[in-house]
Amino acid sequence: MPLASPAAWTTLSGRLVIALCAIALMATAVVASAQPVAAVDLSDRIAAVRAAQRSAESIMRQQDTAIARADAQRKVLKKGLAPLERAVDQRRAELANVKAILDTRRVRLAEKEAQYADPSAAPSDAKQRLQAVRADIRAAERSRDAAIRRQQAAVRAVWGKKTQIENNKRQRKAAIARREGAEASLSAYIKQMTDLARIKIEEQATVSLAEGGTFSWPSTGRISQPYGCTGVVYNPRRGSCKHFHDGIDVVDSSGTPVRAVAAGVVAYSGWNPYDKEGRAYVIDVVHADGYVSRYGHLLPGTPVKAGDLVHTGQIIGRMGSTGKSTGTHLHFEVLRNGKDISPLSVLPAGVVQVDKASTKAGQAALARAAKAAAKPKKPKKTPLPPPAKPFPYAKEAPVATCDDGTKVKAKGAPEAANSAVECDPTGLFAAGAQGGPPNLPLPYRGTSPAPG
Repeated sequence: MPLASPAAWTTLSGRLVIALCAIALMATAVVASAQPVAAVDLSDRIAAVRAAQRSAESIMRQQDTAIARADAQRKVLKKGLAPLERAVDQRRAELANVKAILDTRRVRLAEKEAQYADPSAAPSDAKQRLQAVRADIRAAERSRDAAIRRQQAAVRAVWGKKTQIENNKRQRKAAIARREGAEASLSAYIKQMTDLARIKIEEQATVSLAEGGTFSWPSTGRISQPYGCTGVVYNPRRGSCKHFHDGIDVVDSSGTPVRAVAAGVVAYSGWNPYDKEGRAYVIDVVHADGYVSRYGHLLPGTPVKAGDLVHTGQIIGRMGSTGKSTGTHLHFEVLRNGKDISPLSVLPAGVVQVDKASTKAGQAALARAAKAAAKPKKPKKTPLPPPAKPFPYAKEAPVATCDDGTKVKAKGAPEAANSAVECDPTGLFAAGAQGGPPNLPLPYRGTSPAPG
């Protein structure tokens, strides 16, 4: 059938429509099955990474045990090496003494033989004395040979002990290398789990902390060590801080519940891979917006494991004192995009009591407050009015003129006579005195009627 005919085009277009429908159905099936497959794949990947974490952690614990055993063995070997080295010194002194005796006897023999031109022709008693000296020399040589053998045995014992110490060092070095390899592997697995946790968080559509979400407190208690510069020598140096604390320490009793501060996914739960002591138990939880919360010094055997989804306030562990710790407390850190920040900047205020006595600045402030409270307070002094200045114009009392023209002697300056008591000695016309008219000039006599 030629393609130019209408029937041919109709048939071809029908086949194209059928093919396109089939392709659309197949694409729909693929899209529909993509989500459960991705979920199953994510769960499998989380399980695989979790198993790898446990394996690396197990290797690290084994190598930590091997390192501790090697340290104990080296301590014993070094303790056993000291007496062997002392024995070598004694054998050397003994050999030197025997050699000195041998040299002395040889000198004596040479002196006696020099007395005779021909020792074989010497008298019999002289020959006996020469033979006795030669016998002493042979005995000294035998003692010398025995001392040499004892010294060689002591030296071999020392070298054997030193060889054991060197082997111990090599074994310890190999164990450290294996531990560092396992630590690097565990760090890589923790990073993989962190990435998977972020994917899982996005799938769960958790609340964004950047959009109004907040953290809750991980535990109850008091803050014994704040974030930042501190005087605790256990903390490493950072920048200008001689000792820097990258979290806060919350103190409470052993077994106090530790809770997740926000919804997230556990990235790691186990012994701290970065603690060379090998005894600190830690949990890392990944949250939205690049936040990670870390809980340290927990009691071992937490109820959560890597890959678990946790909600705000869920108990994830118990407060303990594992690792390099001076007492029961929770070391709490907050990281944002891989860098630690002050936990107090994202925690609600006024929930946990801050222990001011734990910091040097707080101790100084408390000492100043206690000193101020113990110091008796001095009563405030009321300032006295300045003394009246004497009239500087004359030695005698000046004469003042009252309002009615009366001359009186004033105690103050002449211009003060109008308000002085000299112009109104009885006080009848003072302001408010005995019913007299108030606020009138003084004196009020002669020109006004006397008050009734």
